[in-house]
Amino acid sequence: MIKYIKLYDLIGFKICWFLCACCSVWGQPYLGPIVTLLFILIHLTIVKFKSRDIQVIIIAILCGLFFDSIFSYFNLINYKGGILSYYNLAPLWILSMWAGFSLTMIYTLERIKEKYFISSLLGFVGGPLSYSAGVGIGSLDIQTNFAYVFLAVSWAIVVPLLFRYVNSFD
Repeated sequence: MIKYIKLYDLIGFKICWFLCACCSVWGQPYLGPIVTLLFILIHLTIVKFKSRDIQVIIIAILCGLFFDSIFSYFNLINYKGGILSYYNLAPLWILSMWAGFSLTMIYTLERIKEKYFISSLLGFVGGPLSYSAGVGIGSLDIQTNFAYVFLAVSWAIVVPLLFRYVNSFD
């Protein structure tokens, strides 16, 4: 089963991302995080609860809490769903996305884990695209085009830093 972990993580994360984004609009903001937790627990069971994976998940969640709360606090992004969004904190569903992304990053994107420039480009382009998809679904509102610049720069920094953290375990 472990040889299929890349495929599991890729498909599982896409499903979790979609559910997290949509469930916030459907009035069920905790359904996506619950499914994401199940996805993560299955992943951890498959890989025999690697401490590296658990630590990277925690660091990714903390990064998400920091960055997305700043975006919310400065009114660059308004998140739908969940009690935390009322306090200008990143909602649980977006933190769940960070957790799911971290697993996909470790396994599915492992070929670029030491290519920091490429991972920075991935973050620079992929981060804002992901949030833009959330806008299309209705799970968040981006207040200004300037917010996209902050998203791009933030993700261009955080993705290679997360990869560097992953590489510290090797």
